Amino acid sequence: MGGNGRSAAIAGSCQPPAPPWMPTDSADFQAYADLLKRDAEAYFTDVEQYYRCLDEERREVFERARAASEDYARVLEPLDAGR
Repeated sequence: MGGNGRSAAIAGSCQPPAPPWMPTDSADFQAYADLLKRDAEAYFTDVEQYYRCLDEERREVFERARAASEDYARVLEPLDAGR
């Protein structure tokens, strides 16, 4: 199957968030507790936005594929009628 390379242009506008740094030392948990909490909450908010972005991208690509399918069916109609 050949592609035209446009799929890479469609995909990829949604960037997953980087997970927050989490310490491995228990002393760091105590020292950075407030910062860790804020970073974790911000991360999960960003993850939700990322999923919404993916959902929107999926809807857009689905609509493009539906339109392309309809266009292709119109191209095939005269070919099928000539058989």
